[in-house]
Amino acid sequence: MRFDCVQRRLALLFANYARFIVFFPWPFIILPSIVTVSLGSGLLRHSVAFIKDELDLYTPTDALARRELQQLDTLFHINDSDPFFASRRYDIKRSGYIIVTNRVDGGEVLSPTTIRAAVQLWSIVQSLTVNDRNDQHITYPSICVKFPLPPEFIDAVHAFFAANTSTAEQMCVSNPFMEAFKFILLNESTMLNRSNDRLSLTQISDIISVNSVGFANLLGGVTLDDHRRIAGAKAMMLPYALRHSTEAEDRIAEKWELKLADYLHEYESSVIRVSWWTYETLASESAGDREQLKKMLLPCFIALSLYTVICCCVASSVRSRPWLGLGGVLSAAMAIISAIGLLLLCGYNMTSVACSMPFIIFSVGVDNVFILLSAWRSTNVGGTLERRMMDTFSDAAVSITATSMTDLISFAVGCMAPFPSVQMFCVYAVTAVFFTYIYQLTFFAGVMVLTGKREVDGRHCLTFLIIKKSSIDHFVRTAPVKKLGDRFDKVDYGNEESWTRNHMMAKFFRTTYSDALLQPIFRVAIIITFIAYIGLATWGCVNVKFGLEPNDLLPDNSYGKRTLLIAEKYFSGDGNFLHVWMYNLSTTNFKHRKIWKVLEKEIALYEYTEFTGSSDSWLRSFTSLIQQSNLLITSENFVYLLRNLLLSKAQYAKYKRDIIFDKRGTKLEASRVTVQLRYVGPRNQSRAMHLFRRLAETAELNTGVYADFFQFAEQYSAVLPATITTIAIAGAAVIIVSLLFIPETIASICVALTIVSINMGILGFMTFWDVRLDFISMVTIVMSIGFCVDFASHLAYNFAKGSDVIVSERMRNALYAVGTPILQSASSTIIGVSFLASTESYVFRSFLKTIVLVITLGALHGLVFLPVLLTLFYSNDTNNKRRQIYAISRPPRTDPRCVASIDTRPFSNIGKADIYARGNDCSGGGPTTAQLAFTKGDYEQYAAPRAIFSSPLKLGFHQTATPHDDCLWPVYIPNSIAEEFSTESRSFFIEATNLHRRDGRVV
Repeated sequence: MRFDCVQRRLALLFANYARFIVFFPWPFIILPSIVTVSLGSGLLRHSVAFIKDELDLYTPTDALARRELQQLDTLFHINDSDPFFASRRYDIKRSGYIIVTNRVDGGEVLSPTTIRAAVQLWSIVQSLTVNDRNDQHITYPSICVKFPLPPEFIDAVHAFFAANTSTAEQMCVSNPFMEAFKFILLNESTMLNRSNDRLSLTQISDIISVNSVGFANLLGGVTLDDHRRIAGAKAMMLPYALRHSTEAEDRIAEKWELKLADYLHEYESSVIRVSWWTYETLASESAGDREQLKKMLLPCFIALSLYTVICCCVASSVRSRPWLGLGGVLSAAMAIISAIGLLLLCGYNMTSVACSMPFIIFSVGVDNVFILLSAWRSTNVGGTLERRMMDTFSDAAVSITATSMTDLISFAVGCMAPFPSVQMFCVYAVTAVFFTYIYQLTFFAGVMVLTGKREVDGRHCLTFLIIKKSSIDHFVRTAPVKKLGDRFDKVDYGNEESWTRNHMMAKFFRTTYSDALLQPIFRVAIIITFIAYIGLATWGCVNVKFGLEPNDLLPDNSYGKRTLLIAEKYFSGDGNFLHVWMYNLSTTNFKHRKIWKVLEKEIALYEYTEFTGSSDSWLRSFTSLIQQSNLLITSENFVYLLRNLLLSKAQYAKYKRDIIFDKRGTKLEASRVTVQLRYVGPRNQSRAMHLFRRLAETAELNTGVYADFFQFAEQYSAVLPATITTIAIAGAAVIIVSLLFIPETIASICVALTIVSINMGILGFMTFWDVRLDFISMVTIVMSIGFCVDFASHLAYNFAKGSDVIVSERMRNALYAVGTPILQSASSTIIGVSFLASTESYVFRSFLKTIVLVITLGALHGLVFLPVLLTLFYSNDTNNKRRQIYAISRPPRTDPRCVASIDTRPFSNIGKADIYARGNDCSGGGPTTAQLAFTKGDYEQYAAPRAIFSSPLKLGFHQTATPHDDCLWPVYIPNSIAEEFSTESRSFFIEATNLHRRDGRVV
């Protein structure tokens, strides 16, 4: 079955479109240039359009964690002005920490020397100054979030000073242990018989135990003595938190964090080493990669330009087309500028991930240049410029349209991905692909026309000066070329003979390479290789790793990555807190059970799992207080006692944010507890999240859970379903496009199988290349559906056109037409994306690796697996028996004019012979002239045969010729024409009509 109605009509449409461009090329060059300059004005706002690379960009938009956080914030909202309790905080914005370690690896951090250095550092940090809008000096104490002074701090102070020593009621968020030492050092004169030069942990070891709230979580690598007192530590954390509830406060907080990072970058100490993490770390560090990619755009443009120009150049100064190659790269650059400029003018923002888009579009845009160039080279050099452009566009533009549509579909489906960063990348990519396609059919088409005119005029490819023609002494060395249909020029094909043939690489694909693919031993080897490839890919898919770790978002040389590694090393044992809340309690039917007993039962479910420790529960403090007061709790006095006994005391102030009453204040509406998290590292975050959610789902009460790692861990669960969904949608759409543009169903099915095979290979071989399935690889996998089908579509389209040719010749013709462009496109794409290697980030290295996999596997399928697969599915029978097809093959070069042979026996193998015309008898000599209409067999799908020449070509006969066997008379045509479609050793097919003998009778 053939679905070629769309393809045939598009071919005719593009042929007529090309004919129009031939007469009016300049508008098609000028208008896209004007549009590019106009839209390029949007680049002026690129600096303000960049979104900081916050973790929110890498979290699924439909993530359950977002709804959980929203519910937690609605029920238990915390303001910056509220007292800070670390266990109750769920908002990490404008907060961070400094980790202090000994200069000597593994050294003690609580020695007197390191403590003094750390105190000095923290004092300087607190004094860092920024200016607000009114040029007022703002320091950390002016914008910090405060928390009540912990009892441990007061006890430590009283151990060194008089019991009546006054202290502030609140202090800025920091390490209380460090604040205690700082207070002691600043008040040396009033110390009780102690010397600060011997100040160490042992002096207050009786006060600080491992269970001291506020201390244990801020010391890393802690060692204990026999009494479970802190004996030493390897790291100390100095946290901070800034107010940011208003826009003005957030702006000042940002300035202070940047000032802190700048200072710590320059900080040097012979005693301690510092690492730090701020809310701005991810944004500022990823900005470095973004700036590096910007710097690489110009080298990428230059490299691709040089490569494309080299591919467009030959030994002939007339036939070389350097400006055509440069025009192709310039067309891609214009598309990128137009796409980015348009989206920025429309107010769309940009992120660092989207900065990789230009490198990909540069490469893809250049790919189509090679397809158009190959189609141009395949046209008859003796035809008019109008005819050659029509032939080029009716052939290549259909293929380019199909591949552009598949690229558009792939990126459009990617816009529906649940990750904001993926959506943003795909929006820019789909817009750029659209402009690339438009500019190739306008700007680049106009450049092709001007290049063609230069060629016809015989002008130099660089200087545009007319090359002096040699004297023409025989019609064999010349051929009439009609210029725009109004006059004739003569081009010396004798001097330009070596480049009227197609590219040498194209001949290689048609002869040597095709011969190898047709050999049974090679075909068996390829099939075995393909089976092994599928086996390896399947194994890799089963063992693929999921998810992106937070430090993967940072460059390898980033201070933030070092900080995360140190934090994981020393502070992963006791981490943050899990928030567990029960809601709608006022409407819950407890069936005569006590609400506090039901709550206690639910709380116990979350304690002492493999990822949690003890909880900080208001209910236990409340019941303990009740027991101490010898009171009895009943359903009637429960709320009254809770309000007046627990919440009225200052030491239980933190629990005020954990309890919500109904509107009348008579019933408990919601309750929260915080549970200490333990050993929750990046590798088990997803498992911990699912465990907590399963507990909440199976709970007797309406329960919600949330921890600060939930949003990032959500990607582990979302990436696989999202990848499968996008692959399925994009794959189905691409298959439909293939059916519309590729004339034969079997060829379209083969393309569909190629898509499945390549995506399996990408997923599988990612495992071997240490690339995980995350939102980055998801982008390239979705993108691969469009890219990998490009190569397969080009080959399948050209294979499907040759319905009147035997299978082996169809494969030869297809490889002849697109083998070289596929190879050039693959290499140009790898050249373009190789500039991503200049960055230090896993994100862009992952891009590079997966794109290299896409291109390599796509080219492997397009040039090796698919040709063999197509020949296996097709028989050697042709579909049309009405037309007489003649075999033509190349003879030995005994006569420079003798290039091929014609035999009226269809598909006969006449081997090395001259060109012959068959006569009815062998008397009276051979014919004097003959008219041959040359039609390539792979254009059979056209309603009428399309001649290579604009009119029947008159062929000469040698005056002294004598007939060979079967009355075959030798015919001679110029090498310059025949070699356009002849080969060194293989035959292809043309149609011969209207052969005449000397006496005028039709043969």
